[in-house]
Amino acid sequence: MKARLIGATRGHALLKKKSDALTVQFWRILKKIVSAKESMGDIMKTSAFALTEAKHVAGDNVKHVVLENVRSATLKVRSRQENVAGVKLPRFECFSATARPRMI
Repeated sequence: MKARLIGATRGHALLKKKSDALTVQFWRILKKIVSAKESMGDIMKTSAFALTEAKHVAGDNVKHVVLENVRSATLKVRSRQENVAGVKLPRFECFSATARPRMI
């Protein structure tokens, strides 16, 4: 009976550590999401103004002009899996051909 109690206590402690590690990772990801959402407003204002300028200069068929001038993507995304306390979580990395990779 004593051995079962010790085993249950160890198992509970391991599950608690796993839960704590996943909670820390969750809050870290949530902070990144909140900061990205906060900066999205300014970025959307700037991009809407840039689109209006482009439509004024190039006319209504801006899409065709852009597609003709772009050869390849400037930003790319690489995905991989990260193991956090035995749980596989997706991890995305944003990179460009000229800059070093940056974690998302």
